[in-house]
Amino acid sequence: MSDEDREVLCVRCPKGCRLKLFIDENIVVKGQECKLGVDYGKKEARHPEREVPTTVKIKNARWPRLPVRSKKSVPLAKIDEVMEELRGLKVEAPVKKGEVIVQNVADTSVDIIAERDMEREV
Repeated sequence: MSDEDREVLCVRCPKGCRLKLFIDENIVVKGQECKLGVDYGKKEARHPEREVPTTVKIKNARWPRLPVRSKKSVPLAKIDEVMEELRGLKVEAPVKKGEVIVQNVADTSVDIIAERDMEREV
């Protein structure tokens, strides 16, 4: 493997194939057991992305933290910015599952949504 070649764990299906990515003008993926592995490996080589699950503070709710997640994957290079934006965020109960908590987080065109209902308690 060259300096740019690398190994990754495929997360597209439960098999968890260990992929070897050979990267130059083209990307060659080895070690996959299905087409999903090839697609994942190619995307991971050029534009890695991750979904972001976390919690944010919530006021006037039974629990002090609200579980949230990104509605779709964000570029791996932007995750620190996403987390920094969410770190100081406080939302107000009530909140419904699927409700948008932050639009266009860290200028990624991705929304952050609530993962559960949180009723208001005073």
